[in-house]
Amino acid sequence: MRVSDGLVELKGAIVDERQRKAAIVAAEKVAGVGQVKDRLLLRTDPFSVMVS
Repeated sequence: MRVSDGLVELKGAIVDERQRKAAIVAAEKVAGVGQVKDRLLLRTDPFSVMVS
């Protein structure tokens, strides 16, 4: 996650769409956040994902 001037950028891999929704909702609830950019990648096999 990166934050700059009220913009939160979510990056990484998720294995379930519920994780995407939870991450977005959590980011939106943070004071000062005006926009959330979703760059999360959905992967069906969590063992095949490497996140740097």
